[in-house]
This record gives sequence, structure tokens and C-alpha cells, in this order.
Amino acid sequence: PEPGEHGGVPWSARLRVRDVMSRKVSTLRASEELSVEELLKKFRHVQHLPVVGANNRLMGMLTRMDVLEEAVHSGKERWVRVRKLMSCPVQSISENEDLPAAARTMRGAHLHSLVVVDANGFMVGILTDGDLLSAMAGEQVPSPSGPWELPVDALMTPAPLALGPDARLDEAAWTLIYGGVRHLPVVDEEDRLVGIISERDLRQRLGGTAREWPRAAREVLEERVGEVMTLEPLVLRSGASLSQALELFTDERVGALPVVDEDQRVLGILSYIDLLRWLRAQLGDVRAREREGGEPLAPH
Repeated sequence: PEPGEHGGVPWSARLRVRDVMSRKVSTLRASEELSVEELLKKFRHVQHLPVVGANNRLMGMLTRMDVLEEAVHSGKERWVRVRKLMSCPVQSISENEDLPAAARTMRGAHLHSLVVVDANGFMVGILTDGDLLSAMAGEQVPSPSGPWELPVDALMTPAPLALGPDARLDEAAWTLIYGGVRHLPVVDEEDRLVGIISERDLRQRLGGTAREWPRAAREVLEERVGEVMTLEPLVLRSGASLSQALELFTDERVGALPVVDEDQRVLGILSYIDLLRWLRAQLGDVRAREREGGEPLAPH
């Protein structure tokens, strides 16, 4: 290839894990003992937290779902030691690995994140499927003349909270409340979408507001998610454009759309709130350009 060219090699294939991973990683100590409520607060903005030992060696991984399950079964007031909840061993990847290999590793292990290690095996960061999607979406980001062709992968929430169809309604209620979400994909053992359950579904079945759900009849709380969920929900395929998402939101009046791969495995979820926030940012860009005396972005 000529200097500065790469012989048609995709941009993302030239990147290494170290180029897109998150370097500022919050961790938990395996020996820490915290209330479930305190642990829930640590997962407000993250899905996964590596667990380290006294020498900062990686020992395990704790996920938001691990803590939510503990909250459902034991209550948020209970104190637990982190090592009791963490999963181990942890799947890791070298910081020098390329992104296609990282994607294959995640998919093969059915994981949404990988701990990144250096040549000596020390943790140097974390790589999520969101990091991968953002990097790969960079190849597809259109020129400013066509912002509606941006892929939904760039705006969706990756690795969303999800439940299986055999989960109880009280577990769904806890997950919605403490996860701060309104929609939960329902997946089988291989993360394939089988339905979706929403805050509205629970209000119709349990009655009242979220604060009143714990007081619903026990027999109702013990019903299974599969009995209440919406079957065959509308979805977006990975790579679909924002214009396609907007069409579904406006025509079908849904609040959120799961984003799936070709095998119906859930990669993320896009809500109308995500789209509104993006629109607000676009409007801010237009106004900034107008203030600078440039041409506003062409509406599409």
C-alpha cells in the first residue's frame, strides 16, 4: 500500500484493545464487607466491577445483576462480603490483541466485558461490548449531512439488564426499581431474545406505583416473567440506522427497542429517551454552528 494507506484493511481491525479500552477502572476489594444497598449504588453507572486482592491481583468479577439478585433474595439491608458474590475465574484479554479477536472472545464466552491485562498479567483496563461497538461504529459514522444514518449501536445502552422467562415478578420489580430502567429484555440461556417486560406491564399486573409493588399479593409476585412479558417484541438489528429507529418509535409507539445480532442475541437496548438526548445534542451543534457563522447542518 501507498504511505498513509492500509490496503483496504478496516479501520477497527487496525486498532488494538489498548486503544479503545477503559483505563480508569473502579474496583472492589474481595475482603470488603458492604450492605447490598451500598453495592447497588456502586453500579449506578457501570455494569461490571473487577474484584482485586490485597496485592491488587485480579481475583474475580462482580456484575450489577449479581448484586440485584442478592437484593431480590436477601434484601438490600443485608451485609455481604464481596468475594461471596463475585464470579471467578475472570476472562481476560491481552492489551495487544486486535478488536476482531476481542469480539470473538466475548461472543464465544457469552460475555459483555473482558478484563485487559499486560504482559505480566496485571490488570490495565476493561473492555466492554460498548467499547467495541463504539469503535466499530466509527467506521460507519456518516458525514454531518446525514446524521440519521448513524447506526443505533452508537446510541444504545450496551449489555442491558435482562431476565429469564422463569424469573419471578418480584425479581423483575426489584431489577426495574434498583436498576433505574423501564424495560427489561427477556432472554433464554444463550442471551437470545424471547420477550420484553416493562414498567407498564408490572403496573398492570401488580397495580399502583413502584413503591407499592412489594405489597402486592404474594401469589402475584411469584408469577413468572414469561407469563406477563410481551412476546415477539419489535427489535432493531445491529447496524440499523437511527432513521429506522425513529420510524418504529413514532409508528408503533413503543418506549424501547432491543438491539440484536443475526442470531437474536441481545447486544443492547435503545429507548426513545436515548434518541431525544441525541436530538438535543444535534440541536446544540446546529446552534453552535450558527453562532460561529457557519452553515447549519442539513436536516434529514
